Amino acid sequence: MVMETELCGDTVETTGVEDERLVQMIIDSEIEERIAGRRKLRLALELAERHIVDDVLRAAHWCDADPRDIEETIGGQGTPMIASEAVEILATALGISARSAMQLLSDALDLYYRLPQLWWAMDDLNVAPWRARKIAAATHFLSPKAAQYVEHQVLDIADSCGPVKLDRIVQDAATRFDPVEQTEAEDEAKAAWGVRVEDLTLGPWAGTSSMQLVGPTPTIHAFNDLLSKGAHDQLDPSLAAEEQSPLEHRKIAALNSLISATSTGVPTKAYVHFDLTDLPDKLAFGAVERFGPLTIRTIKEWLGTTRFTLQPVLRMDRGDAVDQHDPPAWMRELVILRDAECAFPWCHKNSRDCDLDHIEPYVEMDDGGPPGQTRPDNLAPLCRRHHRAKTLRGWTYTRNTDGTYTWTSKHGRQFTVHTDGRVTRD
Repeated sequence: MVMETELCGDTVETTGVEDERLVQMIIDSEIEERIAGRRKLRLALELAERHIVDDVLRAAHWCDADPRDIEETIGGQGTPMIASEAVEILATALGISARSAMQLLSDALDLYYRLPQLWWAMDDLNVAPWRARKIAAATHFLSPKAAQYVEHQVLDIADSCGPVKLDRIVQDAATRFDPVEQTEAEDEAKAAWGVRVEDLTLGPWAGTSSMQLVGPTPTIHAFNDLLSKGAHDQLDPSLAAEEQSPLEHRKIAALNSLISATSTGVPTKAYVHFDLTDLPDKLAFGAVERFGPLTIRTIKEWLGTTRFTLQPVLRMDRGDAVDQHDPPAWMRELVILRDAECAFPWCHKNSRDCDLDHIEPYVEMDDGGPPGQTRPDNLAPLCRRHHRAKTLRGWTYTRNTDGTYTWTSKHGRQFTVHTDGRVTRD
């Protein structure tokens, strides 16, 4: 038996209802979803407008780097600048990443200030809020005039416009109204050429990674042709077609052969953690930093074909203090091993990419600071964004004796980050 609440508030057993009524309940659910999405955008806009600033150094930027080095603030051209503190307020309230919070604020600003007709169509529930946000994000980098052109082109079809058609209209607007910016964007796209690797760590994907190649089309196609030829060479003439390995698997084998043929012995660094007593058990687990948990069998396969250096384990109970600002190498490694991610709520930045922050701010010895300020229990990994949140935006935190962190916003909201990454609101 399934019980659902209708839009009118009545509770209905849906198991035996006719299709027509069931479909109407689905339609009602769509209306409820639009109302909730509209409310979220309205409130996000209200939060943004309460934190308008004129100083670019106080404004929220897309990048975690120092705002003095980054020009682009959230919200497209023609929208007001929003204080960085609004990002952490929203992110911690919803339990989302800073990037997701910035996207919500940016979409609300872009819709209201740059796409006003689309905003009111969304406000009248004629356009699903999630569709309006897609259009806002797609037009974010356009000039106001170009964005208005897109709005005019899609307004009547905004509630059904697919991504391919939207991309075509946006490209048309960029070419028509922003030729200089379009040329610069093409140059920026060229600057983005490169090879990017993503490590997949969940469930059956453990030990698997993906690679994205971004570059000139002829080069990418030539590389794919090379792998396809290598895959053909991997065919076993003694096997029937249905017994051959899949084409994509043979491409991977061809890539491995190519690497082996051209390898110059460049070492790969990986941090592998396991108990030596587990080695005889192939089903036991270890962990590779950034890759997640893996079976001992897979770790053995990796090490069996790789040059590696065995690093003796650190004493994790060590608590020595030093009278200097920067922690020694052993202390940095201890904190990184202890805390795998940024200590801020819902931030999953790898601790090896973070700053080590003094929880109790460091005071130079020459200025009267006490000895022993730099010690493991007074250090925590913070990504650059949340390091600034603590230093500049009123956030404070403590490290508790059980290894958890308790954060307090300037409004008095408290969040506890647990050792397993969970966050609870206090």
